[in-house]
Amino acid sequence: MRHDLRLEGYAFALRPVTLEDAEFIVQVRTSDPRRVRYLHPISPDVQAQRDWIATYLERENDYYWVIERQDTQAAEGLIGIYNLAPVERTGEWGRWVLKPGSLAAIESAWLVYRAGFESLQLDSVYCLTLANNRPVVSFHDSCGLQPVALLKNHFQFDGQQHDAVKHLCSRATWPAVSRRLEPQAQAIAKRFHSMK
Repeated sequence: MRHDLRLEGYAFALRPVTLEDAEFIVQVRTSDPRRVRYLHPISPDVQAQRDWIATYLERENDYYWVIERQDTQAAEGLIGIYNLAPVERTGEWGRWVLKPGSLAAIESAWLVYRAGFESLQLDSVYCLTLANNRPVVSFHDSCGLQPVALLKNHFQFDGQQHDAVKHLCSRATWPAVSRRLEPQAQAIAKRFHSMK
């Protein structure tokens, strides 16, 4: 969706994806098969990614961001909120992938929840993670989210069905989740400042 929603944190920021990001998206989503094995595969063709972005820009209720460092504006990863249901005021976050070695995980999660609750005024934000992706399931658990469902055979990759774990953050639980994530984001930002 074409939008101008930007969010700034302590060390990282979210800025809207543009057509010029096609090469970065292909690079970060195809260069390391181990890091992206739990994401839907994409074509390695940059023009095909540009075409996908052009279609995305015309689609409603779909927000896609580049995660970038504030000090250098270097792209660190990608994240999105999509499948928005305006009547129910819910949205799904995902498309989350980071460059190897990035320290943006905690702050990008905190920023995407801020986007959902503060900017988009949603009542709940959920994420669906492949059950086999134990590090990300554990990350969501550590944020204070409760897994609310195990969705059998929810995802299909490479002709095989995979279960998904659904985690949900409601407007009521968001303050507690924020109290866990924000101090960690601040601590990581201090590490950046101390390296200068």
